Amino acid sequence: MIYFPYFRGRQYDLLALKNIAQQHILPPNIIPIIEPVRDIRALPQTVAAFVTHDQPLVVIANPTVSDYALTQQKLYDWRPYATNPQLIVGHVLTPTTIPDSLTPTADHRTLLVARQYDELVAAKQAGWLAAPTYLLVPPEARIRQLIDRPSVSLFDHAWLPEHDRSYADITDGFFSDDWALAALDGYQGVSDYTIGGAHYSEHGYPARAVTLHLTYFAGDQLRIHRFVSDDRDDFRHPKEKFFQAVAKLAQWLPEQDAAVQTPAAQALAAYHDQQHFPGLGVVKRLSLEHHLQTMAAYFKAHYPV
Repeated sequence: MIYFPYFRGRQYDLLALKNIAQQHILPPNIIPIIEPVRDIRALPQTVAAFVTHDQPLVVIANPTVSDYALTQQKLYDWRPYATNPQLIVGHVLTPTTIPDSLTPTADHRTLLVARQYDELVAAKQAGWLAAPTYLLVPPEARIRQLIDRPSVSLFDHAWLPEHDRSYADITDGFFSDDWALAALDGYQGVSDYTIGGAHYSEHGYPARAVTLHLTYFAGDQLRIHRFVSDDRDDFRHPKEKFFQAVAKLAQWLPEQDAAVQTPAAQALAAYHDQQHFPGLGVVKRLSLEHHLQTMAAYFKAHYPV
């Protein structure tokens, strides 16, 4: 079983991944995917951290959710690392995808992300689907019937509340158990967009509440707990709202199993005692590190390689 956590290449995503690579805690069957969205120094630094520590990583060569791919001259290019065998060059299936780039070699694996059924039909007719080492597809019955090779299910488990709702409406809930069902559906692995979700916004958007997200296991089921500030009337005072949310986390965390009390979760809770607001970017980074630390421990115990 392989887990491909899918990240957009935002600053805090990349810093979380870089820190995890330096901690060297990911087993070989957890392979993060980065779809670059910005030309920032953290991108090649993160790739370098993975290849330096001999850990596999996927970088999407034709990102589709921002204007990054349209920038001809990259200031911070990850491609000098493309010859490293730990780096898997991935592609998103589009009408202009070049089939030759999907063919793996003895030293390099490849990956293809295919999100649309019609594109998969055309790619199969062209004989492209057999080429990549890994094929990521939505977990739909019609796609399973179409594909006659091992594949990886790609699904977005993150819940983004609509305008008239907030995370306070569902503070604790189910997140995923894809790995428990993957073998039954014939998948060789699973992939998701972690707690960040598939939605991408170039500039983000303001929120009335500050919410901290922590994933944790209850048996084989991954759940998510949300710690939401009490003040949700306007977009002001993020610092005070953070202290409201982190106070709830600091009270909840010591009551959980040791597996939930990861270094990243403890670092978040410590801001309550310190009464220090590190900024929401740091909060998001630590939440992502906690998720990867949680998944690493689970996969090492249940899917050792």
